[in-house]
Amino acid sequence: MNSELIVDHRAESNNAHLAEVDLAILRELGSDARISNKDLAGRVGLAPSTCSGRVSTLRSRGIIKGFHADIDFEALGLHVFGMIAVRMSPVGRSKMTNVIAGLLRAPETLDVFQVSGERDLLVHIATAHPTGLNAFIDEHLSDPMIAHTQTSLVFGHHRP
Repeated sequence: MNSELIVDHRAESNNAHLAEVDLAILRELGSDARISNKDLAGRVGLAPSTCSGRVSTLRSRGIIKGFHADIDFEALGLHVFGMIAVRMSPVGRSKMTNVIAGLLRAPETLDVFQVSGERDLLVHIATAHPTGLNAFIDEHLSDPMIAHTQTSLVFGHHRP
């Protein structure tokens, strides 16, 4: 994660701003979510008990939503990655929440992005073989609420 993105962008909102020390905590956790509280406290200049309390507050406020493992899916035998652009039918747009919920239940789904523009959703999936990609489309995207899909194979995924 690019830690330069972690600044308080809420200047125009009515929400209370984050203290600089909270932003520092978020930057450190964004770089290494497994850092010990003691090391985190040392990096941001707080006592460990104070740091732990601030992290708990950030979690309770919903600013920290969770901690995640970065899994190498290819090591698990998943070698085919696809991004599927989905355009909903006019009737389907009113049922988009149900479609998204169904996609999120599918084990192949890595992410679902609701987007603007010509498409309504981008669905990122992983399968072991190309036939799994085809089966996913047949099983989860062959619905009258979906007007059109366009699938792109992912050859690389790069992060800052």
